[in-house]
Amino acid sequence: MYRGIRGTFIYACDKDLRDYLKKHVSTYKKEIPFRILRFDEVKPYVNSVPLVDISAAAGNFSNLQKHSEFEWIELPFGVTAKKGYFVCKVEGESMNKRIPNGSYCLFQQDEGGSRNSKIVLVEHTKFQESEFGSRYTVKEYRSHKSVETDQWSHKAITLKPLSTDSAYQSIELSESELESLKVIGIFEKVLV
Repeated sequence: MYRGIRGTFIYACDKDLRDYLKKHVSTYKKEIPFRILRFDEVKPYVNSVPLVDISAAAGNFSNLQKHSEFEWIELPFGVTAKKGYFVCKVEGESMNKRIPNGSYCLFQQDEGGSRNSKIVLVEHTKFQESEFGSRYTVKEYRSHKSVETDQWSHKAITLKPLSTDSAYQSIELSESELESLKVIGIFEKVLV
Protein backbone atom coordinates (compact mmCIF):
# COMPACT_ATOMS: atom_id res chain seq x y z
CA MET A 1 0.00 0.00 0.00
CA TYR A 2 1.11 3.50 -0.78
CA ARG A 3 -0.34 6.43 1.08
CA GLY A 4 -0.91 9.47 -1.08
CA ILE A 5 -2.01 12.99 -0.47
CA ARG A 6 -5.62 12.23 -1.39
CA GLY A 7 -5.99 8.55 -0.73
CA THR A 8 -4.39 5.17 -0.72
CA PHE A 9 -3.23 3.07 -3.64
CA ILE A 10 -3.67 -0.68 -3.13
CA TYR A 11 -2.22 -3.29 -5.45
CA ALA A 12 -2.81 -7.00 -4.78
CA CYS A 13 -0.94 -9.70 -6.70
CA ASP A 14 -3.07 -12.50 -5.27
CA LYS A 15 -6.29 -12.85 -7.32
CA ASP A 16 -8.43 -13.96 -4.34
CA LEU A 17 -7.24 -11.01 -2.23
CA ARG A 18 -7.82 -8.65 -5.17
CA ASP A 19 -11.40 -9.95 -5.58
CA TYR A 20 -12.01 -9.60 -1.84
CA LEU A 21 -10.71 -6.02 -1.83
CA LYS A 22 -12.89 -5.12 -4.83
CA LYS A 23 -15.95 -6.13 -2.82
CA HIS A 24 -15.02 -4.18 0.32
CA VAL A 25 -12.96 -1.19 -0.80
CA SER A 26 -14.45 1.37 -3.16
CA THR A 27 -12.28 2.18 -6.14
CA TYR A 28 -11.48 5.48 -7.77
CA LYS A 29 -12.69 4.35 -11.17
CA LYS A 30 -15.46 1.79 -11.19
CA GLU A 31 -15.25 -1.09 -13.59
CA ILE A 32 -17.83 -0.88 -16.34
CA PRO A 33 -19.46 -4.19 -17.36
CA PHE A 34 -19.46 -3.27 -21.06
CA ARG A 35 -16.85 -3.10 -23.77
CA ILE A 36 -16.00 0.54 -24.40
CA LEU A 37 -15.34 1.08 -28.09
CA ARG A 38 -12.42 3.08 -29.43
CA PHE A 39 -13.41 6.25 -31.27
CA ASP A 40 -12.58 4.71 -34.67
CA GLU A 41 -14.82 1.67 -33.93
CA VAL A 42 -17.91 3.72 -33.02
CA LYS A 43 -20.89 3.68 -35.38
CA PRO A 44 -23.42 5.63 -33.29
CA TYR A 45 -26.65 3.71 -32.72
CA VAL A 46 -25.53 0.97 -35.11
CA ASN A 47 -22.92 -0.92 -33.09
CA SER A 48 -22.97 1.22 -29.94
CA VAL A 49 -24.89 3.55 -27.64
CA PRO A 50 -23.61 6.24 -25.28
CA LEU A 51 -22.85 5.44 -21.66
CA VAL A 52 -24.06 8.59 -19.94
CA ASP A 53 -22.96 9.73 -16.51
CA ILE A 54 -26.22 10.49 -14.71
CA SER A 55 -25.05 14.07 -14.19
CA ALA A 56 -24.63 14.37 -17.94
CA ALA A 57 -28.13 13.03 -18.58
CA ALA A 58 -29.52 16.51 -18.01
CA GLY A 59 -27.80 17.62 -21.19
CA ASN A 60 -29.80 17.92 -24.34
CA PHE A 61 -29.45 14.84 -26.55
CA SER A 62 -29.77 16.96 -29.63
CA ASN A 63 -28.08 16.64 -33.00
CA LEU A 64 -25.60 19.29 -31.88
CA GLN A 65 -23.90 16.90 -29.46
CA LYS A 66 -20.84 15.12 -30.79
CA HIS A 67 -20.57 11.40 -30.22
CA SER A 68 -17.01 11.90 -29.00
CA GLU A 69 -18.39 13.58 -25.83
CA PHE A 70 -19.50 10.22 -24.40
CA GLU A 71 -17.98 6.81 -23.93
CA TRP A 72 -19.67 4.56 -26.48
CA ILE A 73 -20.33 0.98 -25.46
CA GLU A 74 -21.24 -2.23 -27.16
CA LEU A 75 -24.58 -3.57 -25.91
CA PRO A 76 -24.87 -7.13 -24.56
CA PHE A 77 -25.74 -9.97 -26.92
CA GLY A 78 -29.42 -9.89 -27.89
CA VAL A 79 -29.86 -6.13 -27.39
CA THR A 80 -29.84 -4.09 -30.59
CA ALA A 81 -28.67 -0.49 -30.68
CA LYS A 82 -31.30 2.01 -31.77
CA LYS A 83 -31.23 5.77 -32.33
CA GLY A 84 -31.99 7.56 -29.08
CA TYR A 85 -30.89 4.72 -26.80
CA PHE A 86 -28.47 5.45 -23.97
CA VAL A 87 -27.24 3.60 -20.89
CA CYS A 88 -26.79 4.96 -17.40
CA LYS A 89 -26.30 3.54 -13.94
CA VAL A 90 -29.22 3.73 -11.53
CA GLU A 91 -28.33 3.96 -7.84
CA GLY A 92 -30.63 3.58 -4.85
CA GLU A 93 -33.42 1.37 -3.55
CA SER A 94 -36.50 3.41 -4.51
CA MET A 95 -37.16 1.27 -7.62
CA ASN A 96 -35.86 -2.09 -6.38
CA LYS A 97 -38.97 -4.01 -7.48
CA ARG A 98 -37.96 -3.35 -11.11
CA ILE A 99 -34.39 -1.99 -11.01
CA PRO A 100 -31.84 -3.40 -8.54
CA ASN A 101 -29.52 -0.87 -6.88
CA GLY A 102 -26.41 -0.24 -9.01
CA SER A 103 -27.92 -1.57 -12.26
CA TYR A 104 -26.95 -0.31 -15.68
CA CYS A 105 -30.17 0.41 -17.53
CA LEU A 106 -31.11 1.06 -21.13
CA PHE A 107 -33.23 4.16 -21.74
CA GLN A 108 -34.84 5.61 -24.86
CA GLN A 109 -34.47 9.35 -25.24
CA ASP A 110 -37.83 10.98 -24.51
CA GLU A 111 -39.58 12.29 -27.60
CA GLY A 112 -42.84 13.36 -25.95
CA GLY A 113 -46.18 11.61 -26.05
CA SER A 114 -47.87 9.76 -23.24
CA ARG A 115 -45.58 8.62 -20.46
CA ASN A 116 -48.34 7.56 -18.08
CA SER A 117 -47.41 4.41 -16.09
CA LYS A 118 -43.95 4.28 -17.70
CA ILE A 119 -40.72 4.34 -15.74
CA VAL A 120 -38.84 7.53 -16.55
CA LEU A 121 -35.51 9.23 -15.83
CA VAL A 122 -36.34 12.82 -14.92
CA GLU A 123 -34.57 16.00 -13.96
CA HIS A 124 -36.18 18.60 -11.76
CA THR A 125 -34.44 21.78 -10.70
CA LYS A 126 -36.43 22.28 -7.49
CA PHE A 127 -36.36 18.91 -5.73
CA GLN A 128 -33.46 16.69 -4.78
CA GLU A 129 -33.27 13.04 -3.90
CA SER A 130 -32.28 12.99 -0.25
CA GLU A 131 -30.36 9.73 -0.67
CA PHE A 132 -27.81 11.07 -3.15
CA GLY A 133 -28.36 14.83 -3.34
CA SER A 134 -28.94 14.75 -7.09
CA ARG A 135 -31.63 16.43 -9.13
CA TYR A 136 -32.35 13.27 -11.10
CA THR A 137 -34.56 10.38 -10.26
CA VAL A 138 -36.00 7.25 -11.85
CA LYS A 139 -39.64 6.65 -10.97
CA GLU A 140 -42.97 5.53 -12.40
CA TYR A 141 -44.69 8.50 -14.05
CA ARG A 142 -48.35 9.32 -13.34
CA SER A 143 -50.01 12.31 -14.99
CA HIS A 144 -53.14 14.06 -13.73
CA LYS A 145 -54.68 16.05 -16.58
CA SER A 146 -57.39 18.63 -16.97
CA VAL A 147 -59.41 18.98 -20.19
CA GLU A 148 -61.00 22.28 -21.14
CA THR A 149 -62.59 22.92 -24.57
CA ASP A 150 -60.50 20.57 -26.73
CA GLN A 151 -57.29 21.39 -24.82
CA TRP A 152 -55.65 19.47 -22.04
CA SER A 153 -53.01 20.45 -19.53
CA HIS A 154 -51.17 18.78 -16.69
CA LYS A 155 -52.60 19.59 -13.28
CA ALA A 156 -50.04 17.47 -11.44
CA ILE A 157 -47.45 14.75 -11.94
CA THR A 158 -46.74 11.96 -9.47
CA LEU A 159 -43.37 10.21 -9.57
CA LYS A 160 -43.98 6.92 -7.80
CA PRO A 161 -41.30 4.65 -6.32
CA LEU A 162 -41.60 0.91 -6.85
CA SER A 163 -39.76 -0.27 -3.76
CA THR A 164 -40.00 -3.02 -1.18
CA ASP A 165 -39.13 -0.29 1.36
CA SER A 166 -42.26 1.67 2.29
CA ALA A 167 -40.12 4.58 3.52
CA TYR A 168 -39.87 5.80 -0.09
CA GLN A 169 -42.72 8.16 -0.85
CA SER A 170 -44.13 9.44 -4.13
CA ILE A 171 -42.94 12.83 -5.34
CA GLU A 172 -45.97 15.03 -6.01
CA LEU A 173 -45.43 17.95 -8.39
CA SER A 174 -48.12 20.59 -8.70
CA GLU A 175 -48.92 22.50 -11.88
CA SER A 176 -46.62 25.38 -10.89
CA GLU A 177 -43.67 23.00 -10.39
CA LEU A 178 -44.03 21.22 -13.74
CA GLU A 179 -42.09 23.75 -15.80
CA SER A 180 -38.97 22.71 -13.85
CA LEU A 181 -39.51 19.03 -14.77
CA LYS A 182 -37.75 17.46 -17.75
CA VAL A 183 -38.15 13.83 -18.79
CA ILE A 184 -34.73 12.68 -20.00
CA GLY A 185 -35.55 9.12 -21.01
CA ILE A 186 -37.99 6.22 -20.89
CA PHE A 187 -36.78 3.04 -19.18
CA GLU A 188 -36.42 0.08 -21.56
CA LYS A 189 -34.68 -2.63 -19.53
CA VAL A 190 -32.05 -3.54 -16.96
CA LEU A 191 -28.89 -4.64 -18.77
CA VAL A 192 -26.62 -5.64 -15.87
